[in-house]
Amino acid sequence: MRTPKKERISLGRSVTSSDDANDEYEMFAKYYDIWYEDFTDDVEFYKQMAEATGGPVLECMCGTGRVLVPLAKEGLEIAGFDLSYAMLDKLTVKLEMLDEESQKRVHIGHADIRDFVCDRKFKLIIIPFNSFLHLLETDDQEAALKNAVDHLEEDGRLIMSIFNPKLDRPENVVRHRGTRVMKHGEIISRFESQTFDHVNQSTTTTYFFDISRQDKELRRVTTTTTLRYIFHKEAIELMSRCGLEVVDTFGDYMQGPFGSKSEIMVMVARKSR
Repeated sequence: MRTPKKERISLGRSVTSSDDANDEYEMFAKYYDIWYEDFTDDVEFYKQMAEATGGPVLECMCGTGRVLVPLAKEGLEIAGFDLSYAMLDKLTVKLEMLDEESQKRVHIGHADIRDFVCDRKFKLIIIPFNSFLHLLETDDQEAALKNAVDHLEEDGRLIMSIFNPKLDRPENVVRHRGTRVMKHGEIISRFESQTFDHVNQSTTTTYFFDISRQDKELRRVTTTTTLRYIFHKEAIELMSRCGLEVVDTFGDYMQGPFGSKSEIMVMVARKSR
């Protein structure tokens, strides 16, 4: 097996060992695939969009490759980057399991969406599954989108998928989100609790992973994630400021219409004309 190629994607600044030590997603990366690897609702959608636009494809904030890897298997040329070394480590292991032809089509790098640099442009740029909402400040959101636009072909498309805010959920209620039995005998139960900061339009979720085995005591791993929620009109205006024109907003991955009760908004944009 060959080593997956690294694209010329960089932060525009030096990367030191302290970056790795401060990886805020390191703990969550250990459990991410356990809960989300089976979520494939959006993969076929991105495949169809890639076939319609043509390649190459760039996935920003690609994480462990939940979307990137199946697209590579479908024969698409795709590049991806993430700021989390822990997430990229998981992705690298998956890429090493691909056949050589698929590996040749994949280019990965460690980078920040706000200032990544790549020596090519893309027909399709995707930011799936709420990844964009990890940018908590408007300045960071604008920097990310403007940078993405700089890497978008003139006739290309940018797709961003985010949740449609529902602000009536009870706060500080611990909910059981499922239990998984691992192949080595571990039983992992996931619980989560959510709070809102309406002034800053953010929501913080605390995740509790209870891990048990017959021969060991129960242990709990806790981690938190904060996302900045964005409303539909706000997202359109944000994209407009960054040189993008929204041409479609879907309420699901079947390209159904977006409405107030939609769980998600999948926004398809092109460069402003």
